[in-house]
Amino acid sequence: MPGPLGDATRRRLTEAAATRLADDGYEVAQPETRAEPPAVATRGDATALAVEPLTPDDATATVIASRLAHALSRDRRAYFVVDDDATAERVRSLLADPPLLVAERDGRREFHAGPDRIPVAGGGYACVRFEGLGEPTFAWRETDTPVGPVPAGPGIDPAAVDESGRPVVPRLVCEVDGRVVAVLAGVESLREPPAEAFPYAYSRHPDDKRFRVRRGADGAVVESASGFAPMRAAGYVPIPMPIVPEHVLGPAFAPDRDSDTEAAATDLDDAWDLIRVDAVEGS
Repeated sequence: MPGPLGDATRRRLTEAAATRLADDGYEVAQPETRAEPPAVATRGDATALAVEPLTPDDATATVIASRLAHALSRDRRAYFVVDDDATAERVRSLLADPPLLVAERDGRREFHAGPDRIPVAGGGYACVRFEGLGEPTFAWRETDTPVGPVPAGPGIDPAAVDESGRPVVPRLVCEVDGRVVAVLAGVESLREPPAEAFPYAYSRHPDDKRFRVRRGADGAVVESASGFAPMRAAGYVPIPMPIVPEHVLGPAFAPDRDSDTEAAATDLDDAWDLIRVDAVEGS
């Protein structure tokens, strides 16, 4: 819900939450900067609460992860506020087991696609050629295949296997509409992936400001476009960075491959709360 209507809803939700928290004995401050949540509640030695109002359009993995990360970085607990059951259920679903993941099975995760681009070694951002109608659907998941060397970031051993022959570093697979377009040695390879891990990469030339699309395998220029829209019209689409919980929230939320996933979910449970207020509450 962008624009004035969404802003009005967020203000109303913030005021309703502030009133409720004040009634519970919290001291509520409303920072005058967009670098902070619209309200922060404190009470004695208790963990401070970052009040985060959510409209239905805000209930996405990107928004939830970003606001949760902001609260954690300031030693606060995220206090999400909604005014309808559907949004509340969506937030709970995103933060439930597996938290901030599409799915998890046998220690291998499936990730939400985020808004960020993927910078590749040598400059530019990963992209793929897509000639279908509409927008492509990207999916990121961990798997055990293929075994053997795959593109990897610095300091990562992609060929290591455990006693059962399972890769020590899970393979990170990117699919576009069900078609595999890239395989990396684990999520840490996203920090500085080699260009050859992806079909193409694009960058803006410093002299003529045109976008150059290069083939990942050999660096050959396959397209030159005057801007992003013409590049997209030529069939080249940026590959979105997956939302990896430990990258967004911090290393404490990395999976412990030697234990069950319930412990990690419990840790994240301690980082947030959710309340539903009536549509007219606080108005």
